[in-house]
Parts: sequence; C-alpha cells; structure tokens
Amino acid sequence: MLPLALGMRARGHEVRWVTAEDGCHWVRGSGIDAAAAGPTTRERMAEYERRWPAYAALRGEARAEMMFPRLFGDVAAHAMFRPLLDIARRWQPELIVSEAADFASPVVAAAMGVPQVTHGFGLVVPRHRVELAGEMAGPLWREVGLEPRPFGGVYDHLYVDIYPPSMQPDDLSYIDHVTRRRPGSLTDGHLPIDAAVCDLIASDQRLVYVTFGTVFNRTPTFAAAVDALRSFEDIGAIVTVGPDGDVDAFGAMPDHVVVARYVSQDDVFPHASAVVSHAGSGTLLGALGHGVPQLCLPQAADQFRNADACAMAGAGIVLKDEGVGAEAVALALLQVLRDVKYRDAAVRVSEEIASMPAVDDVVTELEGSIEKTG
Repeated sequence: MLPLALGMRARGHEVRWVTAEDGCHWVRGSGIDAAAAGPTTRERMAEYERRWPAYAALRGEARAEMMFPRLFGDVAAHAMFRPLLDIARRWQPELIVSEAADFASPVVAAAMGVPQVTHGFGLVVPRHRVELAGEMAGPLWREVGLEPRPFGGVYDHLYVDIYPPSMQPDDLSYIDHVTRRRPGSLTDGHLPIDAAVCDLIASDQRLVYVTFGTVFNRTPTFAAAVDALRSFEDIGAIVTVGPDGDVDAFGAMPDHVVVARYVSQDDVFPHASAVVSHAGSGTLLGALGHGVPQLCLPQAADQFRNADACAMAGAGIVLKDEGVGAEAVALALLQVLRDVKYRDAAVRVSEEIASMPAVDDVVTELEGSIEKTG
C-alpha cells in the first residue's frame, strides 16, 4: 500500500498512516507520517492462539480458514477500533484507505461520514471468510449507533484489486465497485545492498532468490529450502532471513550462497532465474511482475491460494506437504530452472501486470471519491 500513499502525497495530499507500533518504522522510513495504535503482530497472534487453541493442530488451508475471520474480524478489529476512531476524530480525514483484513476502518469511516477504500493485498479473500469476519465485527457498528453492513462494510465503496485478472479464480460480481492497480513495491529508492549480494548480482552465474518473508522465516521448510541450495554449485543464491533474522542460522554456507537479513527485491528480481518462497503476495506478485518463475512452499494464510494461482498460470511449481526436505526442494527447483515453459508463463503474467492501471491512475480515482463527498 505504500506506493499508493506515496502517490497521494506526491499529489499534495496530507497522508497519515495508522498501524501498530511494530509497523510504524517501515512507514516512517518512506517519509509518511505514522501513528501507532492497536496491538503488535505478536500480541494479536498471542491473543488469537489463547482464545482458539485448536488452531495449533490445524495444517495447510484449514489454518487460514479458521484464522482470517477470528483474528481480523474479532481480535484485531475490536482492539484497533477505539484507538483508530479517536485518531480519526482528532485528525478529520476526508478519505480512509485500509487493507482487506481491516474490519475496524469501515466502521470508523461510516461513523465519520467519509468514504472508505479497501486495498487488496493479494487474491480477494474468499467471500464466506469476509462475511464471517464482518459478523464478528458487528458489535463495533452498534457501538456507534449503526447497523452492521454486509461483509463488514469493506466493499461498500471501492475495492482496489492488485491481482492479475487471469490469476483471479473467484467470481467478484458481489463486489460492486472494483478498480485494478498494478502491483509493485516502493517507488522512492532502494535499500543499500550487501557487497556479497552485489557481487552475486554482477556475476555471470544464474541467480536464485530464496525468502520466506518476515513471519515464516524460522520454519523447517525454510531451512530445507536453504539446505537444497548447497547442491547447486554453478548457481548463485541469495537468501533473506528478515530484519531480525539470524544470518548464521544455517551454519557455514558455500561461497555461491549469500545469506542476508533484507534486500530490496526490485534490485534482485531483474537478475533472478527463479524465486523460492512461501508464496506471500508481495514476493509472488513482485517476482511475476519481472517474469520470474517460482517454486512455492506455502506455509499459512493466503499463501496456499497464491501458490495454486501461480501453478494454474503455469508460472511455477508448488510443494505443499509438511516435512518437505532438501532433496524434494532441489528436484523441484531444478525443474523450474530447466523447463522454459515456467519462465514463458511468468513472462506472460508480467505482460498482463504491466498493462494494469498504474498507481497514479488509482490516485486520480480516489481523488474523485473525495470530491464526491466534499
């Protein structure tokens, strides 16, 4: 969502981002004013797991099925609502833009009498999950004297869909107002790159990028993916473990593998022959935007649906079984690297992504929303 916030600011709009304290530094680092509110990611998850301990025994897509409505419609929405309403009443925004798992913002926007835009973070969340989450957030609407809205109000005004249309498996006819936006990462510069990473990028070797994001970067599957890289002596590999990750967690690595905490993916994707990841939306769509085929090892949340969409598009391979080992990862990665059909499919998706509306087009549409209610 940062590119959209930066686009609004570039047009002269005042932008304020409200998020938990553990997310504020990312926003402020891009020059956007951020206000801290609500529990951190770890606090939310701890409360969710305390209230629904059965979650721990679930695996695969069943985890997302249980988690989404309860974590976001109940735990997160109820904890964020009052702090967000207080900030909004003091700041008086003319438009509220929130992500697709935020069920507090639609209530705050309705209470303030301003439009609210829901910004997708990947595939549209399955309809029944959003419906249940909206029901769980229902008491918040009554708290401000309003009747709960269908889908928790997240589709009342405008939904910004960042997914390539050909990869969107669901019928979106129940969402009245949909606009598309080309997925993309930050547009205002790149992070400094470690010298060893620079050397790999500049070398003549083919390059594989491996990341499990910032949440699922301590799983056995991630360790297996990294271990698989040892056998690819003629291919350079960049592994990122997250800002708070341990670069020495995998022991001594061969010279062709560099482990770093964080890199700007836009600096790596143009040089990558393949990406191995958990199929988080940012990594998956970012790689596809550069026409890079993928090996998807989904762990939770929306990752299983992302991985399936990538495989259906022909742009990658999915390994879902728990306990996937280094040998299975190595064989699948070799297939992605050798068979040109995966790169050809990824390039087709990249062309589709390039044809989607740019951030500036969406900013213009949002400005229209403000004018209609101004």
